[in-house]
Amino acid sequence: MKVDNWMIEESFRNTFAMGFKVKKVLHSEQSQFQKIDVVETASVGKLLLLDGKTMVSDKDEFVYHEVVSHIPYMVSRNCKKVLIIGGGDGGVVREFVKHADIERIDLVEIDERVIEVSKIYFPDCTSGLSDKRVRVLPEDGFAFIKRAKKEYDIIVVDSTDPVDFASGLFTDEFYTDVYNALTDDGIMMNQTENPFLDEWGIKGIYNNMRKVFPIVNSFTAPMLIYPGVFWTFGFSSKKYRPTDINPEKMLAMNKLQRDLKWYNMDWHKGAFAISNFHKTMIGQE
Repeated sequence: MKVDNWMIEESFRNTFAMGFKVKKVLHSEQSQFQKIDVVETASVGKLLLLDGKTMVSDKDEFVYHEVVSHIPYMVSRNCKKVLIIGGGDGGVVREFVKHADIERIDLVEIDERVIEVSKIYFPDCTSGLSDKRVRVLPEDGFAFIKRAKKEYDIIVVDSTDPVDFASGLFTDEFYTDVYNALTDDGIMMNQTENPFLDEWGIKGIYNNMRKVFPIVNSFTAPMLIYPGVFWTFGFSSKKYRPTDINPEKMLAMNKLQRDLKWYNMDWHKGAFAISNFHKTMIGQE
């Protein structure tokens, strides 16, 4: 909702809200799938909203995109193919293309307009889409993942909240399809909401992942534009723990991490030491 020149995002159950002072509306349209808005704010720069929900801002996009990309890459042993479901803003792709040994990156985004709008207003995020290893596939992620079998080393589910057409991205059925699409030591990464507000039943999300994957862990990273800021992410793996950093990749990452804004290997190693509250909310023994 809007109050004068403020954009107010209410939580799903309307019990909590965050606001951004809007300087200018840059873009507004109704695509085939959702309402797409871009506004210029006084606090976080340009802000992308889908159906009124904050998705990406100039101020903090690097946090999300770096952690869901470099954590699984640094744990993987032979990362050749990556799949990103959602993520039409391109930020996750941008981070993966920084690794020369990856041979193919598939971006499956159902709404092409999100990609096109992001190219105009978030060109830094979409800069990796022109890399020759990237395939942009305007498809339904649910149908796509069912066709893939042991094909990807890393799958990132860059989804919106578990509501409407995105709700299926948090089910054990979908996680089973992801598991089947991964190679024998594959890794899935996904965003898993705010445990303080817990409007989506976070424990249920993690239980669904644990039904499918033998290794499931969680970590937090601050997302300034998301309700409550304190955001959790899931790491689900067939073989490796999230702190099993591949020693063969350390030299290259030592150089790369100097240019990253959030991720470094020291942070990576400590991120999975989580609080008692966090453990309780995700049902971790």
